[in-house]
Amino acid sequence: QANSSAESSVGAYMHELGLFLKESSMFKEYHDNARDTFQVFRFSVTQKSVEILKMCHGNLTNCSFEQSQSHEFPCTSYVSTSDLICALFWRAITRAHLKLFPDDPHTCMMLACDIRKRIGVSQAYCGNASFPLIMHMSKTAMMRQSITSTAMHIRHHIGLLSAGFVHQVMEFMATPQSMQYLMSMFHPTKSFFSASIINKFPMFDMLNFGFGKPVHVDIPAYLNPGFSIWMPTRSQSQPLYVNLSLNHKVFDIMQADSEFRHFVDI
Repeated sequence: QANSSAESSVGAYMHELGLFLKESSMFKEYHDNARDTFQVFRFSVTQKSVEILKMCHGNLTNCSFEQSQSHEFPCTSYVSTSDLICALFWRAITRAHLKLFPDDPHTCMMLACDIRKRIGVSQAYCGNASFPLIMHMSKTAMMRQSITSTAMHIRHHIGLLSAGFVHQVMEFMATPQSMQYLMSMFHPTKSFFSASIINKFPMFDMLNFGFGKPVHVDIPAYLNPGFSIWMPTRSQSQPLYVNLSLNHKVFDIMQADSEFRHFVDI
């Protein structure tokens, strides 16, 4: 019965993805000079802001991370700190795009998820086991939600990740229609947020090419609207730095976004 429920969830997700693909065909192609309108901006989230965010929006239940990973008895009320911070950024980008492009009804998010444990990949495997988990929502529905609800939406999609789910999505990505879907998702006018969360990666301890350990690590986000990379940190007391590529008009609106700026510094 649990497997049947999981298959039903995967089927519903793929149905939503197909509907979104069908609507995405209406979007324009890239403009040749579109990249000239983007820039990588640096955002920071202090540990104090993280604690306030968790206290206000993350205190749902005593559900553990391990329970949230269970496919048989998933705890859907768990949200992580990363879920909450992703929700903050996604909501701010969506609000900005709602003002700039009100005729576009949807907003997308792509999260790079490590699927080693979920599909049985050996921990000794050194290759990339990062899976692009794509989720979407209507802009108006998101604006009616709280930060907590958006974070739970993200966590729900993370909970769908299983070997079968990954296999179905990869089969879809191998079809010609998938390129049309991806191109529309990355369009400059599209409300889109992508997170590569590597802030806990032990880069300062592992990297040494004979010149000693690095004193600073910085990775530019792809120069495409909405792409973000969360910088590795030396300690838990250090602020989380997020490099995020944005359209200048979107950035200007985000600077004045009260919900976003309550927790995020620029």
